[in-house]
Amino acid sequence: PDLGGLFVSPKLWLMDEEALQQVNNLVIGRENVGEIYFRGSVDCRGLLDRLVDIVIIKPGEIIVYPNRSEKPPEGTGLNRPASVVLRNCHPRSIDDMADPEMKRKYRRRVAQMTVAKGATFEDYDCDAGTWKFRVSHF
Repeated sequence: PDLGGLFVSPKLWLMDEEALQQVNNLVIGRENVGEIYFRGSVDCRGLLDRLVDIVIIKPGEIIVYPNRSEKPPEGTGLNRPASVVLRNCHPRSIDDMADPEMKRKYRRRVAQMTVAKGATFEDYDCDAGTWKFRVSHF
């Protein structure tokens, strides 16, 4: 299926309706940009047809349910706890990252930004530009 450049695991298009009701370890991502790891069992019936409208993954940003009127109640659909990994999230001036103190400061700033957005900071790797955090819902 055309997923607009997104990848999905497991392969939902190979599952029957009964299996789609309870999908464990659902991952939605974009290669070299980032991915969302959904915790628990997710009802994925009807998801593939709407996936490109529901999930936006672009450099430094993940948006789930950009249209608030389509967002289901917390704990249903994709509006649930998840772990997020964003890749290649480097500061504008990557030259500054050679200094260990600048790395610490930038990591601290990423952590503060994460908390300000209502998420739980897990890690930021300055060298790889990999930012990891958790959300309780989208």
